[in-house]
Amino acid sequence: MAACLLLAAAIRPGHAQDLPSTPAPDAMAVQPDPREYSTRSDSTLMSQGNPRRFGGAGLSWLGLVQGAGAPRLPTPYEITDMFATLQSMNIFYIRVGSLGITAGCPECLVPAPGQINQAALVHVDQVLRQARDAGVKIVIPLAGGLTNCPASGTPDPVAGTACVFASWRHQDAPAFYTDPAIRADFAASITKLLNHLNPLTGLAYKDDPVIMAWENCDGCGAGIDPKILADWTEFVGHAIKQTDTHHLYENGAFAGRLGKTPGAVPTALVALPSVDIVGDRVLPGLDPTGAGVADAADEVTDTKRIYMIDSYGWTPAQWSAPNALEGFLDAVVKNREIAAAFVSDMSGHADAGGYLPAGPQAGYLYFPGAATAAATAEAMQARARIVRRFAFHMTDNLATPFSYVGQPQIISVTHGKIVWRGVAGATTYSIARSTDVTQGGSWVTFCDQCVTDASPVYQDPQPPSGPVWYRMQPFNANDHSGMYSAPVQGK
Repeated sequence: MAACLLLAAAIRPGHAQDLPSTPAPDAMAVQPDPREYSTRSDSTLMSQGNPRRFGGAGLSWLGLVQGAGAPRLPTPYEITDMFATLQSMNIFYIRVGSLGITAGCPECLVPAPGQINQAALVHVDQVLRQARDAGVKIVIPLAGGLTNCPASGTPDPVAGTACVFASWRHQDAPAFYTDPAIRADFAASITKLLNHLNPLTGLAYKDDPVIMAWENCDGCGAGIDPKILADWTEFVGHAIKQTDTHHLYENGAFAGRLGKTPGAVPTALVALPSVDIVGDRVLPGLDPTGAGVADAADEVTDTKRIYMIDSYGWTPAQWSAPNALEGFLDAVVKNREIAAAFVSDMSGHADAGGYLPAGPQAGYLYFPGAATAAATAEAMQARARIVRRFAFHMTDNLATPFSYVGQPQIISVTHGKIVWRGVAGATTYSIARSTDVTQGGSWVTFCDQCVTDASPVYQDPQPPSGPVWYRMQPFNANDHSGMYSAPVQGK
């Protein structure tokens, strides 16, 4: 599929109310204004009356954390930490499918037919408020891409939208796109979501400029006739725009199937009347010297629609060397027909310490980087720096030095076993102890930048027998020190 080919040319813990209500004035040059809608002028994305290009990030977990155990809602700390991480990377646009119509689980927005989960809406309210405070805009897909439903068990609540809604009508997933009753069910859920009034902002979702665009689905409809999928896309577009007169509408149904090669979906089925943005994706395992993305961008922008890359990978499995990833992203920067590209998939710190574990989307990118199954710490750090530079370059700015990091938090100390909660932007931490915090100069650093958030537990090899206090100091990617944590007495 040509559109998946790469360009030939040579990329404080707390709650919402603890953050400033608007971005700092000097940040507005690169940040979108959270009080203004994103708009379209032919094939150009507009913000504050000017063309806008950006490097964004997919955050598949921000609406619903999946992994070990049952799906759960992210905590306030996890949300705040992620927004702080985004700011340190100059990323102010995110794409979050799990904020849309999650379905079929107790924590989902639509847990059962015709129902809306008020607790889940409270969470979305909070995310939108914190995004506004952080100067971040959000693309929200309304359906997942899975059509190969499991033979038994519960479908994925984010990816399996078609499976869940079809099963409620005792049909198979393809009926999600054609059956009038299932379509009506889905449209009713969309309308309820758009009309919901967020008490934290005083805005209904349909009136909230923090939302950049609604997207029909996350690369859905595999095996579905493109004409049927196009008809469904228009149905969803009309369902949105008869309620919402402000937001852009993105067609992500044909991501990875655009361009000029045989088998590509005709542009007429992609750039439909209701569509403002066409989303594409770059998948691994394809010819890295192809020009499919450029071809797809040409075709889409010729129809006067915005072209965006919804998803590109960062892992060594896709880019064996960092300079290959950097070469691709440099080509994206140079191609002015490409409005945006979202790295897939980023994550942040967990409330209980360490990083959030990878869920169905394997290969989370953590910043500044950590060792995972997808990459060594060094490999991830190198690629995270490239993604960060790309975010600056897409706004025609040079990357700034790494920001100083904030204050970590020691969660507990038991018999010298220290458990902590990390801080955005920290690469390493030092640990110091004191047997008398009332005495000046009593702190002794016994762990000099010896730990990271990859394993948020450290055992003091020689804990004193009497009273002892511990504190931690973070260091950023340039080894600049941050704020000490509050001292915690060991038990």
